[in-house]
Amino acid sequence: MKKITKILILIIVVIGIFPLAISQSSFYRKIAKSQRLINQVYNQIFSTYLHELDPEAFTKASINAITQNLDPYTTFMVEDEQHSINILTKGEYGGVGIQLGYRNNIMSIVAPMDGGPAKEAGMMSGDIILKVDDEDVKKISFNEAAAKIRGKKGTKVKLTVKRYGDDDIIDFNLIRSKISVKDVTYSGLLSDEIGYIRLNRFSRNTANEVSGAIAQILNNDANSIIIDLRDNPGGLMDAAISILDMLIEKDKPLVSTKGRAKNSNRTFYSRQNPLVPIDKKIAILINQGSASASEIVAGAVQDLDRGIIIGQKSYGKGLVQSAFQLDDKRAIKITTARYYVPSGRFIQKRDYIDEKLIINETKEDSVFKTISGRIVLGNGGITPDSLVQPELMKILSSQYWRNGYFYAFAQQNKYKYTSFGEVEKDDQLLFDFKNFIKDKDPVTLPGKKDLDSFALKIEKIDSTNSLVKSAIKSLNEFYFNKETTLRLEESDDILQMLHLEFSGLFDGPVGRLKQALKDDRTIQLAVEMLTDDTIYNDTLKPSKLAKN
Repeated sequence: MKKITKILILIIVVIGIFPLAISQSSFYRKIAKSQRLINQVYNQIFSTYLHELDPEAFTKASINAITQNLDPYTTFMVEDEQHSINILTKGEYGGVGIQLGYRNNIMSIVAPMDGGPAKEAGMMSGDIILKVDDEDVKKISFNEAAAKIRGKKGTKVKLTVKRYGDDDIIDFNLIRSKISVKDVTYSGLLSDEIGYIRLNRFSRNTANEVSGAIAQILNNDANSIIIDLRDNPGGLMDAAISILDMLIEKDKPLVSTKGRAKNSNRTFYSRQNPLVPIDKKIAILINQGSASASEIVAGAVQDLDRGIIIGQKSYGKGLVQSAFQLDDKRAIKITTARYYVPSGRFIQKRDYIDEKLIINETKEDSVFKTISGRIVLGNGGITPDSLVQPELMKILSSQYWRNGYFYAFAQQNKYKYTSFGEVEKDDQLLFDFKNFIKDKDPVTLPGKKDLDSFALKIEKIDSTNSLVKSAIKSLNEFYFNKETTLRLEESDDILQMLHLEFSGLFDGPVGRLKQALKDDRTIQLAVEMLTDDTIYNDTLKPSKLAKN
């Protein structure tokens, strides 16, 4: 009887596996058939197409066409395009140590990095890069120029620059070195009780930089910490988990991943006692530019009721990518899993792929609860506990900014000052800026283009009608006077933007950030909520609902 029982069990197991084996075999036969079709088309094109094609360029274009039908994050990468991944995984690159800006087709130095070859050679914020190794940067793309500046440690590169206040063109012959990338762009105290950390990416260096910033803040007896993840596009998931390890109690679920491969299905837990004591208050700042690893941190903090989330709804990227090296110069980055924050929310925006391409699509719930029972929504992104509407730039200031006038003015006038403090004390700054824009292309206020187009059409119909001509002249005068009126009305905003640009040129990104924080409404709200225990605690009560 025992033998018969074993045989029956074996038959049942085989019967259960057999359909699965047939199904998998059929699936792989379909793949093989599709591959043969692609090869046939590929060979036919190369043998009969009108023009002789470049195999490498055509293959890259073909692969890009394949990946474009998938989600936005599955991409084919050649050597130069892997730079951002190398920064995340290695935390360093070969270069001269400059942060580049690109406005109005002009490449300039935002800031030379301390200890880098560029700063040691005397390059300055605001220098305009004209050539890289004698090649005009205007004849190539920004990315191509940036790639030419980077290179292996110990190699040489020549940068030709124009500096306002100096009539001569300057050549800098630099030797590239190892440049370490900073993830924490600024940390410090906003008040005696509140610390602040600005994190701009999640890379190999993130955990060490954030832990050092937290330790310094706690050593100053702060009872609250603001972690600013606005415009942080994410990066390594491991780095996000390491940050959560510093904030969340031990053995709590932080994030889960689910994919087709077995090794893609994992749940990550906090592994140690947090660096930030549980009685310390936390605020996470997010906006539409906060994505991926930023959303893991914000989502876990929200789901575990560890702190409050302030700002705007995040981007909505809940897909995990894995990079597969194809050879020395090429790799492919493929989406291999979804990630879920502790409540079970899938953060990704919907419709990221054409469902017709998928055999079995997973349907996701939309309503979830935090650990204390607060309702949160799985609606493609993290919705803050306290929403702050983005403050739009005013009409005229926006036009000046888009045309690059604030930055250009600061570049051209920096040499007149020895420090940003002198700029702040200059009562003539607005007057000088007004004279500066007189020589620039006039800005286009809303409706002005339509008026100019209308005037041309009227001119063709009847150029002699004095009544119409008078009306158009009156409207043009209105726009001219309106710009003058707006300049007076927006003088505080214009001065603020000028100060931002000058602070960046004199004190780098840190100086610009510190200046921007002075008028930051999201920061002001975070400080208000962290300072008031009642507001902070009420926000974390189950009665609160995270809405769209």
